[in-house]
Amino acid sequence: MTKPPIPNNEAERLKELHSLRLIEGLPDEDLDLITKLASDICETKISLVTLIDSKTQFFKSKHGLEIDKTSRDVAFCGHAINSPEKMLIVNDAKEDERFKDNPLVTSDPNIAFYAGMPISTKQGSALGTLCVLDSKPKVLSTSQINALKSLTKLVERLFESRRKSLELEKVYTQMQLHKSQSEEIAYSIAHDLKNPLDSIQGFLELLQQDAGTSLGDEAQQYIEYAQQSTEKMTGLIYEILAFAKLTSINEEKEAVEIEPVIQNIIDLNLPTIKSENIEIDYKDLPKINTSKTLFSIVLRNLIGNAIKYRSSDRALRIKIEIQDKIDEWKISVVDNGIGIQKQNRKKIFKPFYKEDKNNHSGVGMGLAACKKIILNLDGNIEVESEPGKGSVFSFTIPK
Repeated sequence: MTKPPIPNNEAERLKELHSLRLIEGLPDEDLDLITKLASDICETKISLVTLIDSKTQFFKSKHGLEIDKTSRDVAFCGHAINSPEKMLIVNDAKEDERFKDNPLVTSDPNIAFYAGMPISTKQGSALGTLCVLDSKPKVLSTSQINALKSLTKLVERLFESRRKSLELEKVYTQMQLHKSQSEEIAYSIAHDLKNPLDSIQGFLELLQQDAGTSLGDEAQQYIEYAQQSTEKMTGLIYEILAFAKLTSINEEKEAVEIEPVIQNIIDLNLPTIKSENIEIDYKDLPKINTSKTLFSIVLRNLIGNAIKYRSSDRALRIKIEIQDKIDEWKISVVDNGIGIQKQNRKKIFKPFYKEDKNNHSGVGMGLAACKKIILNLDGNIEVESEPGKGSVFSFTIPK
């Protein structure tokens, strides 16, 4: 067995790998769509997205294999990363001097066929591969090789998006200290994020054109799932922009009639309200001197969340109340929805946090935007809730 050689740029390669923090989040569900597609297209039992660390080969995504990592010394991908622009194909590992005595060949998973395309950064470092494997010798067709290369490009764009997302997280922390610069920075980062997203969409369309006729219904469905993922990230970008822009909104205050604002929100959600028999109760609400736009955003988010997180056991009832305090107005949105766990009541106001990550859409910016608006209006927002019974979101606006 021949141990994989070490790339000439190993120090720089490892630095890039660790900077992306890819190994921290194993596995990756979005990449699982790609490995499934790779196996379907190449007709192999196993497909992997691998990451080569200094001593270990990690599987960022895997299809058809149970283990999560191997030693770098036995990794086929350790050989592949030495030629970042070239696919390594081993049609029959038992006939290849480099691999015939490899324990991955002589024992489980009994690799006979391997094809791996290096996943490279813009700086030219190969972090790992997208590879397909089988226990029988095999020869890929030209269209299969091209499809595997296209899928690898897609993985590279996802990794680049990961880099930009990490940069955005860093920028967000800085934005807390430099609010005056937040909008300009967010627009710049959002532009950088959108470029790899456009590339992802392009490669998905190219994949459909090049290999669409040879793909089954399941593979086509996985392509659609990947497209949906890019659409979600685009939505995230626009929500971040809207969130950052709140800092620069400085509208004149006016006497706002609350009941027409609520009626407009009801009209926006009318199909759901009618089909789910939702009741929204409000009456004799006073005028409030505030920014109509910002107030509407807060109320729209709070009513929208009540609708989104309604209980499946009973019809939703929402009540909007306004209390006239000495120096402020207190507005409350009361619902009988699913409620919020006590330990999560502070987390829900943080950007990107979602109380239920599995069953509801969105990226978790709504309540963060509400809190930012209310703080900018010199008010406060809080929640009281009992799981299974409902929640009361209350915010104050100074007179």
